[in-house]
Amino acid sequence: MAIFEKSSQTKVQIDDTERLECVLENSQNINNHTEYILRVQYGQNKENRWTVSRRYRDFAALHVSLQQANIDLPIPPKKFIGNMQPSFVAERQMALQNYINEVLKHQVLSLSLQVRSFLDPSNYSLCLSEQALQTISIALRGDGQFELKSALPDIGWRIRKHYFLVNESESQMNCLLLWQSYGPDCVLHSKDLQIAFKSLQNMSHPYIDKILSIHTLETGAYVVRKIHENGSIRDLLYGTEYDKNYLAKYGNPKVRKPFTNGQISHYGYQILQALKFLHDKGLCHGHLHPGNITIENQRVLLMDVENFLMGVPSLYRQFLLELKRTSNAEAIDVYCFGQTLYEMAFGTPLNSHYCDVYPDGIPHDLESVLRLCLSSSASKHSGPSLEQLLQHPFFTRSCLNGLNPTSDTRAHLKFPLSIKDQLKAAVNVMEERLRIGQKLVRNAKREVRIQEILNSEEEMKKQKKRVKRRESLWKSSSSLADVSTASSPSPPSPPSPPTPAPIAASGSDTSRGALLSAICSFDKSRLARVVSR
Repeated sequence: MAIFEKSSQTKVQIDDTERLECVLENSQNINNHTEYILRVQYGQNKENRWTVSRRYRDFAALHVSLQQANIDLPIPPKKFIGNMQPSFVAERQMALQNYINEVLKHQVLSLSLQVRSFLDPSNYSLCLSEQALQTISIALRGDGQFELKSALPDIGWRIRKHYFLVNESESQMNCLLLWQSYGPDCVLHSKDLQIAFKSLQNMSHPYIDKILSIHTLETGAYVVRKIHENGSIRDLLYGTEYDKNYLAKYGNPKVRKPFTNGQISHYGYQILQALKFLHDKGLCHGHLHPGNITIENQRVLLMDVENFLMGVPSLYRQFLLELKRTSNAEAIDVYCFGQTLYEMAFGTPLNSHYCDVYPDGIPHDLESVLRLCLSSSASKHSGPSLEQLLQHPFFTRSCLNGLNPTSDTRAHLKFPLSIKDQLKAAVNVMEERLRIGQKLVRNAKREVRIQEILNSEEEMKKQKKRVKRRESLWKSSSSLADVSTASSPSPPSPPSPPTPAPIAASGSDTSRGALLSAICSFDKSRLARVVSR
């Protein structure tokens, strides 16, 4: 098959990690009830938006389904009387907007099927688990190696990944089966993908979990692994069990048990060795986080190595989109490694794409490693390589209790020559889609900044117009005040009266003569000019 030949298997084009934004635009009365119009934005492309109508009881049902996460969400209370009044509808609309904003703020909630189905019902169906159960039941009948026992619903964060408890026919050992749909970055043909999966099944490494069985189907693939009763590193951090509901385990855990500095150094070194081994073989992990790493006999075991070949997005993809230089496969694994160490050190995930401030008392060498991977300067420039991290004093001083894979003859992974070029093409496709996403995020931020500048300039123009208007009004009012307060021009002094006649004039005749004389000598040019409106 040619490298860029179109894949024949069906893959999901929707990225389940893409950010959703929701705005309650309006409300309408239909059949004596109120429906709220929600405008939903998918990602950065403005064309990917739609509207959904929801009633208050739909919000209430969503709230009930999310209560198992133990996160306090401010949903407005129900009202039975007067709930159709316009003032109350407007007030409730604002409260529901605040509620959905709080839901989307928590990553553990925004990635859940309940929220995605609420905002995007056309792409997310609540019967996905039933479809997966039917697919696996049919697939295992033809395989004959494993027998389906029961489903383990909602124990992982991926919407299109489902877990089942199976029993191996020969040894009667209970195993864990994982069914995953193909993602948007899957480019390998189903036959070539099965060949690559066979190489992964034959892989041997002390720090990578063994795959018991892996098979491709038309819409996805299923993997069978050994059950690790202790669960993942994330289960150890929060003191929970592996088969519990994901929201209940990680939504707002009551127990937090951060690892010690020695444990982080010990297990971190082993994780780096496993990542370095994969990259030396032309493969990357791309999905490293505490949920797909387990610990057994003081050794870490990386799981979900097959996710990269299946083209599914990373848990930290939204953080990776905020980075400028982190777009190649090794830089992605280094960044995910830093996020993993942060959660191991503090017992809580980092809810930002970088971190420059750390709590007091953190060991200096651990802080140095975290800054190399997660600082703001590292997010703007290319971070360290895996080899550079392995040479860091924090890891070179660690006491290794397990086998060193550099000298261990059991470390083995070999791909056929026909698959190696396709693996490179798969890496390029993943990196290119990430770069496109990063560019869209930068363009969106640039548009926001430009709009803010334009708005500020328009506001400045409006303020200048207001100032000019006030100044003109002040000048006109001051001129009017000057006119009103100025005294009228005094009439000129009358000329000296003629020599009076022997008969004396009366007082009224004298005043009348003075008035007539003032009127005749009045000069209108001495009056101030006034512009009337």
